[in-house]
Amino acid sequence: MVDRYEASDSLLAWLYVQQGVDAVRVAMSGRVEAAAGCSLLEHEALYRIDMNGRLPMSELSELLAVSPSGVTRLVERLVRRGWVERSQQPDNRRVVYAALTAEGRRVLKAATGPTYRAAVAEEFAEPLTDRDLADLKRIGRKLLEAHGKWDAQRFAPN
Repeated sequence: MVDRYEASDSLLAWLYVQQGVDAVRVAMSGRVEAAAGCSLLEHEALYRIDMNGRLPMSELSELLAVSPSGVTRLVERLVRRGWVERSQQPDNRRVVYAALTAEGRRVLKAATGPTYRAAVAEEFAEPLTDRDLADLKRIGRKLLEAHGKWDAQRFAPN
């Protein structure tokens, strides 16, 4: 039996990955906010919506790992900025979709996207070897698959 204070390899691996991702997110967040004028989560929402053309709010909530009420507030901020619009199908008014406006697409392509890609390269990839990156891709996919979250169209669009 493992003492509750004794760190196992699996616990340490989890903590290192979790805290490593948190550290990278903080660094990336500051860069995106400074250069593009929006939060990292706002950029991620623009990116996810753009990848899909439009997204039901419930799906956006799942993709961003944000509560339904949190995603509603997030989209409302993006609507106020003129970057996203909401719509509903006439035959099913319960489902609300989010889609980028022309201005939202422009901001994504000209500001948030390039800043995000540079931050990923420098804050995440730079300290890693090619082998590290290949291992992380493999491990990440394995974890997504194990939890029923792998979707090649969403996670590997190329």
